[in-house]
Amino acid sequence: FMKNFDEYTSDQFPLRANFIKLKNTYNYIIGQREFRDIYVGKNNKLMEKYKFNKESVDKNISNILNTASYMYESFNIKSKLMVVPTSIAFYKNDLNFCISDNQKDSLDYINNSISNKDYLNFYTPYDILSKNKNKYIYYNTDHHWTQLGAYLSYLDMFDYKYDNKILFNNYNKVSDDFYGTYYSKALLPMIKGDSIYSYSTFNNFKIEVDFDKTYNTLYDNDKLNGKNKYQYFLHGDPAFAIIYGDKNKSNEVIVFKDSYAHNLLPFLTNNYSKIHVVDPRYYNIDLEDYLNKNPNITEALFINNIQSFNSTFYK
Repeated sequence: FMKNFDEYTSDQFPLRANFIKLKNTYNYIIGQREFRDIYVGKNNKLMEKYKFNKESVDKNISNILNTASYMYESFNIKSKLMVVPTSIAFYKNDLNFCISDNQKDSLDYINNSISNKDYLNFYTPYDILSKNKNKYIYYNTDHHWTQLGAYLSYLDMFDYKYDNKILFNNYNKVSDDFYGTYYSKALLPMIKGDSIYSYSTFNNFKIEVDFDKTYNTLYDNDKLNGKNKYQYFLHGDPAFAIIYGDKNKSNEVIVFKDSYAHNLLPFLTNNYSKIHVVDPRYYNIDLEDYLNKNPNITEALFINNIQSFNSTFYK
């Protein structure tokens, strides 16, 4: 009946979302806690089901190994693969019912698949995020991590020491009422929106986006007025970008990324003079030509959340 109801409302009513909210609210009241692969836990915490897809993961690993091997042999560039868990990895115990695979096992599988490679290292922030899971490191209504989660991972990846004073210095709220991808799937009106915070000290850097736009900030305040407020970080979802970092550095890095990288990339301005950003989903870069034209690129970084790595991301 409910499947037919969805189909009917889709065809007949322009305000279909309101009917789905009404239906989902009723189902929630009678005990349902899963809505389109989104679980509802304690305190109405939203999490997305994770099912390990070995075929897709193996394909991504193979393509990354090929790319990293080519960059090392042809340009002496070493690479690092960073895979970030999603929130269900740490808050699964908040659920009364859950059918979701163990992300730590998947991360170990990826690590073991690329071990003993001179040209490619693996890093996951699983441990540092687990240690800080009581902090606001993931949005509740969205699949992304917060910039605090990204900053903790950046500090850990570069082995920097930190304390709470450093973590929250110049970390300011920029928006309320962010309703992200999890909310759009679950459509439960009792769920409260998220707040967005950002580090103001990592904003004022020049960025060139998609070959035709240039900004002098890494954050886009105009995006906070739209539905997808996460696009505040890095001016949307660019296929290609160049970020100009520390002028006193000489080395540059190329980053192959999904959107989890957007609130982490500002921190790399500490480490590199330029950060070359490529989203393989939207831009098929001529890597040989680009690296020949940019000889100061000495490192490569692949950044993915585990759900995107669990799909066919690198083709």
